[in-house]
Amino acid sequence: MGKIQCVYDKDNNFFFHLMSVAKVGYDNAYGNKHHDSVSPEDVATLKKYEKELTMKGGEYDGKLFWIGMYAGNAQDAINKIKGEGGFQGFEAYTDALLEILGIFVKYQEDYCTRIWPEEEKRLAKAAQEWQRRFDEEGLEEKAEALVGIKSEKLFCASLISSIEHGVEAILYESEDGNVYDLFSVDRDYHSARNMFLHEYIIMLLGKKIPYSIEAYDRLEGLAEYYTEELIGKTYNFTYMEKYIEFYRAKMSEKKYMPEELFEMSAQL
Repeated sequence: MGKIQCVYDKDNNFFFHLMSVAKVGYDNAYGNKHHDSVSPEDVATLKKYEKELTMKGGEYDGKLFWIGMYAGNAQDAINKIKGEGGFQGFEAYTDALLEILGIFVKYQEDYCTRIWPEEEKRLAKAAQEWQRRFDEEGLEEKAEALVGIKSEKLFCASLISSIEHGVEAILYESEDGNVYDLFSVDRDYHSARNMFLHEYIIMLLGKKIPYSIEAYDRLEGLAEYYTEELIGKTYNFTYMEKYIEFYRAKMSEKKYMPEELFEMSAQL
């Protein structure tokens, strides 16, 4: 089994189903298709908290984006809030959390019975095909050899059917000890291959390079440099060109470690 695994789950997909329908941070065909699955009143409530629920990988995160982890057990979260007076550190958002969690409870059964079966088939088909092709290529081992950093954890590409044009590439570590990253299923294999490998290399680099949000472009550019060295130009990150060319020029002089390249790029 390779270290990059294509996975999907109902709860994550349910959360982003609601975000898509309510156009919280993005707009796509999925949300338009299912626009009648959430009442206008509840769409308005989710839109009211758009700033808190919106996230963009490597740039910013809304203060309540994490509430998505409770999409599948929202009633337990509501009971916790009412019993303990709120989530620690988020007491000021108690009313907002109760409103959002109440919407989760209200629509979960309908999503599970009416929408999820169709979405699960689509996700399963992509996961099976992409996993087969990724395993055949063995790019994880090649990436580790090129970067000089190994991972003991699995990188789980968590597929979502409703986030086209929306939030992607959100790395987080799960309770199972593995690293998860969110990706839209609305792409072909070559795009998935590029994105998964790029994010896998970011995970590797993060083991050696501490970075801030302000320095994230430099890290992402370094990851894309290594990605291009492995599979050629991807065109996913053309705005990183100045960093990619800088790293390529430096490596033509001598072989640098990733952390050395990252440090030198601060001059740009």
